[in-house]
Amino acid sequence: MSQPPESIPLQEEPTATNTTAPTPTRSWRTPGRRRRIASAGILVVVVIASIAIWQAESSSSPSSSNPLVGRTGQPAPAVSLPSLSDLGQRVSLAAFLGKPLVVNFWASWCIPCRTEMPLLEQAFQAEHGKVQFLGIDANDTQGAGRAFLDQVHVTYPAAFDANGAVATQFSLFGLPTTLFISPSGTIVGRYIGQLHPDTLQAALEEAFHA
Repeated sequence: MSQPPESIPLQEEPTATNTTAPTPTRSWRTPGRRRRIASAGILVVVVIASIAIWQAESSSSPSSSNPLVGRTGQPAPAVSLPSLSDLGQRVSLAAFLGKPLVVNFWASWCIPCRTEMPLLEQAFQAEHGKVQFLGIDANDTQGAGRAFLDQVHVTYPAAFDANGAVATQFSLFGLPTTLFISPSGTIVGRYIGQLHPDTLQAALEEAFHA
């Protein structure tokens, strides 16, 4: 069974919290201890269920030439976001109608996003305008997002989704996730996790050149 592609939950990496002085140990037989054990057991079940759902959603089709999932054919949500690459401007999905569009959701704290971003830039350059690209920085800070773009030298447009509201509209629950949208504005499919040269090329072929 193939391993699911690299992806991390749609939230910032946890920050360190202050430590507190140790408290006296208590017997596991106390009611408080039993409640904590029961809560931990429920949490484990939830995590296992979430992993199973994530694996089902992120698993590519059996053929490596058809890596996209979520081929709903539904119209993409009509969204407008502040531009991250051109401050003071806004980016609307409606502005991209008429040509195929690749929408990559990322964040500065997402290591797989950092790894795949140069690959997306290469694809953007190689398409020579035949396929449009848009990056959406989700659940991040504007300063961190702009610094990230400077570091990876991305030249295609980028927008800022501060609290991840637009990512939620697209039913995303992990980063990176890349959507492929038709010239008419319908969702052709998505790739969940980090793209690699072969999977990106196959996804472009499946979405726009098949």
